[in-house]
Amino acid sequence: MHRVLAAALALVLAAPSIAGAQLRGVPADLTPIVESAGRPGATVRAALLVKLPERFHVQSNAPRDPAFVPTVLTIDAPAGISATEIVFPKATDLKQVGLAQPLTVFEHEFAIGVQFAIASGVASGAIDVPAELRYQACDDRLCYPPAKASVRWT
Repeated sequence: MHRVLAAALALVLAAPSIAGAQLRGVPADLTPIVESAGRPGATVRAALLVKLPERFHVQSNAPRDPAFVPTVLTIDAPAGISATEIVFPKATDLKQVGLAQPLTVFEHEFAIGVQFAIASGVASGAIDVPAELRYQACDDRLCYPPAKASVRWT
């Protein structure tokens, strides 16, 4: 009887933190990297380093099942700057109990490559290029609500 009461009490005490994580989603730590300063008329290579807590993964940018939330990088480049290429890493196959085919996922740390073109008429100086990463983090038992994280390259 005491074990049942102790287990029930532990569940009641843990429930708010579990529910909170499910409502908030899982935060991603984003680090924008620029290869070198660009000049008008040039291209610049950049990357976005994404780090999730250790036990988490996200669906790739092209999940096998369209019901899963893909990882999407949306770039809101200012006038004169364009993202000419976005390169996601190779996805890892993750076998999940109950699914016929493996999931295509990015593990807890990965990088997304980006190439920017700078128009020849752009004035010299620092330019901010904002972006947003949309993702859904999952662990081996469940997926948390989709989340968005903002970032900017300079």
